[in-house]
Amino acid sequence: DLAKSNEEGLQLIEDMGRLFCDVYLWWLGPFYPILRLVHPNFVAPLLQAPATIIPKDMLFYSFLKPWLGVGLLLSAGEKWSHQRRLLTPAFHFDILKSYVKIFNRSADIMHAKWQRLASEGHTRLDMFEHISLMTLDSLQKCVFSFDSNCQEKPSEYIAAISELSALVTKRNEQIFLHKDFLYYLTPEGRRFRKACRLVHDFTDAVIQERRCTLISQGSQDFLRAKAKAKTLDFIDVLLLAKDEDGKGLSDEDIRAEADTFMFAGHDTTASGLSWVLYNLAKHPEYQERCRQEVQELLRDREPKEIEWDELAQLPFLTMCIKESLRLHPPVPGISHCCAQDVVLPDGRVIPKGNICVISIFGIHHNPSVWPDPEVYNPFRFDPESPQKRSPLAFIPFSAGPRNCIGQTFAMTEMKVVLALTLLRFRVLPDEEEPRRKPEIVLRAEGGLWLRVEPLRGGQQ
Repeated sequence: DLAKSNEEGLQLIEDMGRLFCDVYLWWLGPFYPILRLVHPNFVAPLLQAPATIIPKDMLFYSFLKPWLGVGLLLSAGEKWSHQRRLLTPAFHFDILKSYVKIFNRSADIMHAKWQRLASEGHTRLDMFEHISLMTLDSLQKCVFSFDSNCQEKPSEYIAAISELSALVTKRNEQIFLHKDFLYYLTPEGRRFRKACRLVHDFTDAVIQERRCTLISQGSQDFLRAKAKAKTLDFIDVLLLAKDEDGKGLSDEDIRAEADTFMFAGHDTTASGLSWVLYNLAKHPEYQERCRQEVQELLRDREPKEIEWDELAQLPFLTMCIKESLRLHPPVPGISHCCAQDVVLPDGRVIPKGNICVISIFGIHHNPSVWPDPEVYNPFRFDPESPQKRSPLAFIPFSAGPRNCIGQTFAMTEMKVVLALTLLRFRVLPDEEEPRRKPEIVLRAEGGLWLRVEPLRGGQQ
């Protein structure tokens, strides 16, 4: 039952967290014993260990390898350390600042679509469907400087990424298709290969075109032109990256990182935004307070646009996002394999070779860590009255050496999009309560449906 990707599976995790408040064993089928850790003190030895000691468990992640290659998500050991050092500049504040305009523009396009749908009487919308397209739109612009207009018309590349994510999720749930030789005989396996080729061809073409420009212009002129136009994107940063020996990334490495960013950055942020809108729909008093905060910030300004320096001036909205990430973490858990014995705080030992799941959902819902864990209460994150909690009590982006390199990117996008959404729309709950569905990210069965009401004075 613990392996079930549905509401009942999550409720069982909550029950087990109350019964065993730190760590427990469960079986995935008859062959895979898995330890699930649900307390900050017990995940500390794993999260704070060097990445070489606690690598990712490849039972699931290996399904992603034909698509993502050996990028930051799937690499281990010295290769991972080398990649992390080279990629860190790509997420520097100076780079992220230029992306804020993209987030604003992508939100504008989505909201114009919502306004049009509402005027036609369609106010009940699947948040996941709309926000996933919006995050993919933003990512394609941030990674490749490419505008496919995918929110308005079908895009082959975007459709392929969505299909690959769905196919990997489906394969993970079908144990008899875990073997490659069986999987690639099925129609799904053939569709997976075809979608991989399409995505790789797109990424390769951008890299080749950009590398030719770089060679013809020279790195200094290339960088100056990009800085002047404020169009330095993720591919550019990777092409210019050099290690301490002056060695850059190969085209294969760059493709792996670009494809990884497109995969890891779209559904996670879409999940975070969809669930925070759900929580604010259920708590109109918090929604209204967020809206007033945004209205105060953007008063007398046209066009309505959030700027980088203003993100810190939305403290209550930030509290609401964080509490939603606690209650509905986009990534419910991360699995690792112990490369050596790991000693837990109570002296018990996780033997080398064991698979462990750091249950982000379990920690965030553990009543010994969070009183009344099922209650949505943004004041848990009030900076004016900080709570005495372990820093590992709240880990929506994981923690330690292998934490999410894109967490500032994700939080920035969520703040911009949520602020503009609440400025322009009132969000109301659907008649049916959603049933949570933990897959690669936390979704809702059949979509996360909410009703939107356009507001006067929130013009784009």
